[in-house]
Amino acid sequence: MLTSINNTKTDTNEFKNVINLMKDNVDSTKDIINQIDNFLETKLLPKSVLDLLVTQRNTYAVNVMNSMRIMKKI
Repeated sequence: MLTSINNTKTDTNEFKNVINLMKDNVDSTKDIINQIDNFLETKLLPKSVLDLLVTQRNTYAVNVMNSMRIMKKI
């Protein structure tokens, strides 16, 4: 686990708050990915809209993977 430079109780609490926010962000982003997947599977869309949604979904997925990698190191 990474530690802050000054390692005071306040720093530790702030660090924990950041980690919790990251976890919440990952959970919310996973929900968005699931909603996009569901939408893509159930709706007939023009190719331009389909391409935009797939690109956005993939961007979210990469962000989740990167966040998970960071959280494993802290």
